[in-house]
Amino acid sequence: MVWVHHMFYTGTPMWMRNLFMFTTMLIAVPTGVKVFAWIATLWGGNLRLSTPMLFCLGGLFNFIFGGITGVMLATVPVDIHVGNTYFVVAHFHYIIFNTIAFGIFAGIYHWFPKFTGRMFYEGLGKLHFALTFVGATLNWLPLHWAGLLGMPRRVASYDPEFAIWNVIASIGAFILGVASIPFILNMVSSWVRGKPAPPNPWKAIGLEWLLPSPPPHENFEDDIPTVLNEPYCYGLDKPFVQDEQFYIDKSFKKH
Repeated sequence: MVWVHHMFYTGTPMWMRNLFMFTTMLIAVPTGVKVFAWIATLWGGNLRLSTPMLFCLGGLFNFIFGGITGVMLATVPVDIHVGNTYFVVAHFHYIIFNTIAFGIFAGIYHWFPKFTGRMFYEGLGKLHFALTFVGATLNWLPLHWAGLLGMPRRVASYDPEFAIWNVIASIGAFILGVASIPFILNMVSSWVRGKPAPPNPWKAIGLEWLLPSPPPHENFEDDIPTVLNEPYCYGLDKPFVQDEQFYIDKSFKKH
């Protein structure tokens, strides 16, 4: 329903441009719902800035920025000007890498203790986040300006007036490459010699965090949790409280 927005600058008729501009802008509705749902979830949460949460927050910030430039590209006049420039490249990578890859890294760090039975090194994780966020920002943000100035994509050489933006982007790319070093070192070293992970290192209330890390094959073979009323109330009236003593029943503590 939106594919023609990639072709506004190819001579498509105006009625088609207007139609697909409208359908493309409709993407902002579910996108806005997602963003407000994520912000509302954070607003009511007890946040701890561990590595997974840092990547979640970084990805959310980048997604909002990428969404704003997406609305810009949905409008026909703007897209005709920047549709075949590095502005599109920068917007695309803010979604594909600065959002999706950040979410993937958050998932890897979040589930690493449960999968491996080991805790990763938090210091290396935060160093990975810092280098990734700085490198990704320096890599893609300057290319928005290069695109607005008219630097075309898919061209091997460029005018010297675009050199400064390309130099900054190259520095960011190198930083982004260096960011993979602490990540790989952290994953390998932690898996081999990391601190043993407790069943619930994040103090979460999901069912999977009641099990040892890593979980046994049959999971709840001996003691299957019973949901009494609300979600996450496994055999308890109040399984979760807002302090360090998250689990207040002996049946929870034994896990």
